[in-house]
Amino acid sequence: MSLSVRRVPRHLVALAAAAVAVTGCSVTASGPAHGAPEPEISGIPVLADSADLALPLDAYEATPEERELLVKAQQVLTTRCMDRLGFDYQPPPQSGAAKAAPNSRIYGVTDPETAARYGYRSPEETKSLATRGKREPVSKAEETALFGAPDLRPDELPKSQQEAERQSGHGGVPVGGCTRESFLKLYAPDPESVDVLYVFQLKSEAETRARTDSRIKRVNATWSACMAKSGYQAKEPMKAAEELGFTDAELAEPQAITAATVDVACKKKTNLVGTYYAVQSAYQRRLVEEHAETLNLARQQLRDRLRLAASLTS
Repeated sequence: MSLSVRRVPRHLVALAAAAVAVTGCSVTASGPAHGAPEPEISGIPVLADSADLALPLDAYEATPEERELLVKAQQVLTTRCMDRLGFDYQPPPQSGAAKAAPNSRIYGVTDPETAARYGYRSPEETKSLATRGKREPVSKAEETALFGAPDLRPDELPKSQQEAERQSGHGGVPVGGCTRESFLKLYAPDPESVDVLYVFQLKSEAETRARTDSRIKRVNATWSACMAKSGYQAKEPMKAAEELGFTDAELAEPQAITAATVDVACKKKTNLVGTYYAVQSAYQRRLVEEHAETLNLARQQLRDRLRLAASLTS
């Protein structure tokens, strides 16, 4: 997560794909805070690394361990659905790579040892690329059972499990397939379910608002000047690799490692992590106050979801 360009976590990419056309509570950049004065901060802590940081909205999201449990539970639901349709389905194996702290890359690379070894590529992504296996091809019938009819439009997909149970897919296949069914049973059992990406959207809104904050602009300029002293021309810390011209394939190459090492040193020298954390936290606290009712509902639904997931995987 960054204040300018965010590399969306893999688990949220998967949820976004599954959540297509799921209605519920959503959020846009509006409300009292939009155009309001910059929030006050009591002070800026001196921070070099972001791995151990917790922001206000983190309290409303699943932890990495809880997300792993939810993935397993959804696999159980998908497998049960496929079995009901007569398929011996084997879900893809989960990565055995160690899970990173949720905010370890929230402000890009900040740990000098990680930068010296992996450059701008995250260690988890590196391990995932090394261990990723190939899946056996599936038949057309199995693909339809998993994902539904290929000509389905997003607006035709059920938006909750209650709605899905009132519909009937072709040949007994749930509308949207078993993948859709497992998602709805876990994340949208009824029309009152809060959008699974609601907190993520609020975090994005906080980042958008913080991006133009004068304190962020100042620390970005100071960081940029520090980078220039070492011969690197970059203005946005969260876009450093892109601005320096590194492709995805080059993020862990020697030149990228050298640049990332300088990047981390400049972040420490300018206290960029401390400034970003203080400012972003202030914007998130403001949004927590604005959306307290829905956030509390989302947190309660997360607890219910985790209890269901535990019962499915025990």
